[in-house]
Amino acid sequence: MFSFMKNIAFLFSFFWVFISCKGEDFSLMKNQDPYQQLELLAQQKALYLPHPPKNYQRVTIPTRLKYYYQSVDFSKNGDELKEALAVLTITKHTHFIPYGRRHPFLEKANKDIHHPDKVLLVYTGESRSKSEVQKRNQPDGSINTEHIYPQSYIKKYGDPEQPLGDLHHLHYIDSSVNSSRGNLPFTDGKGEASRKNKGKAWYPSDEYKGDVARMLLYMFLRYNLPFHHVSTEGVGLLLKWNAQDKVSELELQRNNEIEQAQGNRNPFIDNPYLATKIFGQVEELSAENLWP
Repeated sequence: MFSFMKNIAFLFSFFWVFISCKGEDFSLMKNQDPYQQLELLAQQKALYLPHPPKNYQRVTIPTRLKYYYQSVDFSKNGDELKEALAVLTITKHTHFIPYGRRHPFLEKANKDIHHPDKVLLVYTGESRSKSEVQKRNQPDGSINTEHIYPQSYIKKYGDPEQPLGDLHHLHYIDSSVNSSRGNLPFTDGKGEASRKNKGKAWYPSDEYKGDVARMLLYMFLRYNLPFHHVSTEGVGLLLKWNAQDKVSELELQRNNEIEQAQGNRNPFIDNPYLATKIFGQVEELSAENLWP
């Protein structure tokens, strides 16, 4: 009798979490056992459960970006806007850069404008000489490349070649910091970048949490890569960071340089409020609308 009731309780819990997470891609978890599915769905439900804002703000494409976004109807919200931006982001991505040829483009994207011979590193914000970048002809360099969406998880979903070389989620990083992060999921925190949750998660720092959120939102939009590998609190944590940490000068620079390199832009850098229009908001935090 106890076993029967336990199974009934499990099935009820599974069904409740499933309907609570109706916006997530359940098909990605179809090959896992029910208990793993329940765990992942619970992660997707998250502590920070997004909800639509009471009133959506008006969005007007700025003149300087009409050439790029003129085909999108920004009066739409939710899935309709997501699909329109996904189509745009995919079709504009016309130049596919092999991962092994990333360095000339990444050096421009991460250039320290105050010191042109240096590049800026993710998580720490350090400015270091380009001569320290690890390359084929310089294997001992102390700077290597961070995949914000870990390559070990990218390889789980279809052909990894395009997302692995997509500059929008590649960053220069100190090699020791890269080793410390590994493929850990991101989690909330405060202060500098460090491991959290007894070493099982990674906080990207106050300075870079918004950058990370917008890059991961881009990877979902462009490749439909799920959030449960990269966030301990699902998309809600990313929406929170997107609202709390404003777009930086480095993000703007990278967006422009990467468009020149591969053809497409990260719309969540151009206007963080687009994430609110698509996914909703958390804790009454709405991202800044840069196109009022």
